[in-house]
Amino acid sequence: MDLAALRDRVATSYRTRRDRALDLVDRIPVLGRLLSEFVRIEFIDRCMLIAAQGLLALIPMLVVLSAFLPQVTGDAVGSFTSAAGVGGEGTRLIEDQVSRNDVRTQTGLIGLAITIFSATSFARAVQRMYERIWERRHVGGMTGARRCLLWLLGWLMTLQLAGALRRISADVGEVFGGPVGDGLELAVQGLALSLIWWATSWVLLFGRVAWRHLLLGALLTGCLGVVYNRGSSLVMPPYVEANADQFGTLGVILAVSTWLIGFAAIMVAAALVGRILSEDPTVRRVVTTTWEVVEPRLPLPRRRDRADGRAAPPTAG
Repeated sequence: MDLAALRDRVATSYRTRRDRALDLVDRIPVLGRLLSEFVRIEFIDRCMLIAAQGLLALIPMLVVLSAFLPQVTGDAVGSFTSAAGVGGEGTRLIEDQVSRNDVRTQTGLIGLAITIFSATSFARAVQRMYERIWERRHVGGMTGARRCLLWLLGWLMTLQLAGALRRISADVGEVFGGPVGDGLELAVQGLALSLIWWATSWVLLFGRVAWRHLLLGALLTGCLGVVYNRGSSLVMPPYVEANADQFGTLGVILAVSTWLIGFAAIMVAAALVGRILSEDPTVRRVVTTTWEVVEPRLPLPRRRDRADGRAAPPTAG
């Protein structure tokens, strides 16, 4: 075997592929910016940080709240376990290991308050992610902590609503049946999730970025999140059961941490791609041209000039 010839072929192939990639980046400027921005925000570190805070702060809070307020947080816990695809086996194993009475006895009301406040570290991780992507100064101190706590409480309420919405969308899907019903169910869930993350990004950025600039990232997060959740419901239950059989409760935790890393990657990537595309001149021209073609055909109310009742010309921007 000629190692020198093999090394030359590998080096030639590498240079060829590298030159093709650089040429593609030169021809598509937005692709080059996308790659540089992924490096700038430290994509992998952001994903791991959000997933770690979700595992160490968010999940304990859900467990404690389900013990103290089972009637109030039942849908929230159900929404999370359904999204993560924990399945019946994982849920049963956790319930066998964690007793609600033991949690209430050992935690107490002071521990409940500390657990909820500690869970704001998850919100702070998401806040720092948005600030890093949009290159905004970090808002910390009591102002940031108060905003993160309010967002966390609001997020728990939306999880409750998501549980009810999931049942409603499933009923709608059953009414229509087939691909149409599945499509409507996915569309409703995607729209709801997009609205949640649209509000999340605006709140955690303290309104320093306009709503319209955050819309694309929220839509990507919502749509990809729904697809990810639907895939998780198929893939995760067997994976959780296999881990639970091998490692017990630790296996369930490892499986959930894997799911959290994947969802964190969707959050970070969608927010970053949303910003880059919303600021790209080519994308703006395409959107503007498309809107100019579609807008006259939409049944939108026209503004009237106050003097003579004629339609007022559209303003710039």
